[in-house]
Amino acid sequence: MTVHLKNIKSEKTLSNVHSIPCKVHADDSANVSLYFKPVEEEDGKLISSFRGHPLDGKEIKVPANFRGMIFKELEKERFEGEDRNLILTNRFDSFNYWNWNKIPTKSDPFISAMDWIDISQAVHDPV
Repeated sequence: MTVHLKNIKSEKTLSNVHSIPCKVHADDSANVSLYFKPVEEEDGKLISSFRGHPLDGKEIKVPANFRGMIFKELEKERFEGEDRNLILTNRFDSFNYWNWNKIPTKSDPFISAMDWIDISQAVHDPV
């Protein structure tokens, strides 16, 4: 299987991206900014809720020399082994990472994976 990535416009709008700890059983677009309204506290912590459950979050910057990109798959249904075609729809420089009722920390697997990007570059740079 081959994945084909297409960029049909040169400039993409900057998106406001959220990573929440749940599975939404839908593959449609949603007007997130209308219904999901996080509040930033004085210390930079983000608070919100999703379906009545409290969320605590923080903004995560995309590591230097990397870009956050959002792709959309052109065909909804595919057969196993078929090529996939995706188009670039938006980009982002940071995103909000959320936990259920606890502040995200460096011990969260996702945040530590983002830290590893910086560490791995230092490890593999010539001495």
